[in-house]
Amino acid sequence: MLTRDEFDKLAALLRHLHICLGLKFALMDDQAREVFSSSRQADFCAAVKRLPGGRERCMHCDRAALEEMSATQKMKTYRCHCGLMEVAMPVVENGQIVASILFGQFLDETPREKQWQDTAVRLDWTPEPAALREDFDRLAVVSSAQLFSLIEIIHACISEVRLQGMLSAAQMSEAHHLQLFIRQHYAQPLTLERLCAEMHMSKSKLSLLCRQELHASPGELILQARIEAARALLTESRAGVKEIAQAVGFPDASYFGQRFRQACGETPGAYRRRKREEAARQRSGQKDV
Repeated sequence: MLTRDEFDKLAALLRHLHICLGLKFALMDDQAREVFSSSRQADFCAAVKRLPGGRERCMHCDRAALEEMSATQKMKTYRCHCGLMEVAMPVVENGQIVASILFGQFLDETPREKQWQDTAVRLDWTPEPAALREDFDRLAVVSSAQLFSLIEIIHACISEVRLQGMLSAAQMSEAHHLQLFIRQHYAQPLTLERLCAEMHMSKSKLSLLCRQELHASPGELILQARIEAARALLTESRAGVKEIAQAVGFPDASYFGQRFRQACGETPGAYRRRKREEAARQRSGQKDV
């Protein structure tokens, strides 16, 4: 399983690739939840998603690709429902997919006109497929050699992140080990007994470690990890508050809302609205520059 730090490092590398290449990248966790998505997408794809039912078709296409990739645990290169090239790459550890990387929104070496003809047929559900032609003509072309090189670079990024993680684990203190275990398992039922078993410590020794090294109780550390994960999901996902509560390990939405407000000073809904307003203002400011 990738740690939160490893997810962050991999997301940063994908962000750099997005800046260099202009392609859309997304990083998913082992539950197919989006951890990172590059901010800009191709104008063509943005236009398709604005059409009635367009976003749903794109989401269904991505889900189908992830399901097929998960079944085979192998990389899948395919054309999306609009005919654009997409790639789904699994990150496999001990026979299990611990993360997935999606990237695409480009054309291959086939003549652009031929690809447009295919796309126009696929867009028969839209009122005016021809209206999308200008955006289609601006799509990047990635040759087979370039795609192979890009995939190799992504594999190298994954290897680098995992190597750094293994080196860090070898030098990890007991306090760091505990924090890492909680970050990896916060969504599961975490009892004091389970933490003691993982750390090979008595309850008194574990409590002393938490108090002296981390300045919090075991329960407070678990709550902090769950609140941190909830804040990220409220900001980055469209999941409902009840779904998020369950995803981060709270028994019900009411209790989640109570603990979130105590920790953050506002309700989950208010936090999400504030973050969306801040993001909208930031986007507006970037457009004005």
